[in-house]
Amino acid sequence: MSIAEKRIEFGSDKAADKLKALERSGNINADFQEMAHNVYAHLGDEISKKVFEARMKYATTGDLGYITGLESKYRNLNSDMQFFAEKIRKGSHCLIYGAGVAGHYLAGRFKHFGVLIDAFIDPDGSKGPVDEQTGIKVITEKELGENKALYGGETLIISYPVKPVADEVKKRLINSIGIDDKNILMAIFDLRNNQGQYFDYFEAGENEVFVDCGCFDGATCYNFAGWCGHKGFDHIYSFEADPKNYEKSKEILAPLGKCDLYPYGTADVSKKVYFAADAFETSCIISREEAEKRNFEGVEEIETVALDDVLCGKKVTFIKMDIEGAEYEALLGARRLIMENRPRMAISVYHKFEDFVTLADLVLSMHPDYRIAYRHYGFDELETVMYVE
Repeated sequence: MSIAEKRIEFGSDKAADKLKALERSGNINADFQEMAHNVYAHLGDEISKKVFEARMKYATTGDLGYITGLESKYRNLNSDMQFFAEKIRKGSHCLIYGAGVAGHYLAGRFKHFGVLIDAFIDPDGSKGPVDEQTGIKVITEKELGENKALYGGETLIISYPVKPVADEVKKRLINSIGIDDKNILMAIFDLRNNQGQYFDYFEAGENEVFVDCGCFDGATCYNFAGWCGHKGFDHIYSFEADPKNYEKSKEILAPLGKCDLYPYGTADVSKKVYFAADAFETSCIISREEAEKRNFEGVEEIETVALDDVLCGKKVTFIKMDIEGAEYEALLGARRLIMENRPRMAISVYHKFEDFVTLADLVLSMHPDYRIAYRHYGFDELETVMYVE
């Protein structure tokens, strides 16, 4: 069976149905097992093996506890993230400041994690009294102040993704309403270890050339530059398909220099696809069926490109991919680039339940002597990264 056929069998649009089937059966297809054994044989350190085993058990049973129960020594959490994980525990009650895209995203994640969201806080109450999308109650800052006895002891999470704005909200909550500083978390910044992710496994070499698939807001490119340090870097090629994120990144990345930014998604070939453009980090390629389900609201048609076509003949030393489940196809579209350059890679492997195996299997088909490692950066099933060298 070819790799492409394996991918069709084990994932893509049918991943959710397959996961449900695995939950019911408690076992995994023999071909998948064979791939998993091969990948496991390429793991050289204990952390990678523990993370792999946890994801394998999660894929087999659907029990998130195998991942959330990982000992802290097997998770790459910074001190802020560790504090967040300890503060937001199953059964706890929280408030989320901001009922926009980021707030909805957090509400969904925390619900999955067993955290109770008692209310959104909206500055002017325009989204209340009940949030249409989630059914969660919406209160104003004034109502928060009037009900401090009810809400004052809960953890309050500021969802705003722009840090200066979030800082201003936090100051107002403390000084004007009297919320205790220790009960306020800046969720977007503490939800995971943003600084170390993708760059804490490798050491920078000379003349690094970075390919960033899924640029979002440009921060990863700056983290790359910081990782290179005094050695500097040769060039960055960055791809961001969400039109709003692209425009934002174009402005943010301009001072960095030596950086080409492309308004495309990355895939196996150049083509037009449907894209859920929410101007957040969860923007992603979707099927026509999903676009129709959304009634095409917030859906755009975007172009994808194969890295082999855009970067033909270019030197590449490091590829990072975090593209919401499109990683397999993007790797197929970079086969020649990978074969010729043998770059190190940091690939997100949590968007589809089987990715931690099938993506590793794919890169090993390109270079059987690649070494594989896994690191986990989240307190739930999100943010597992596969490192390839």
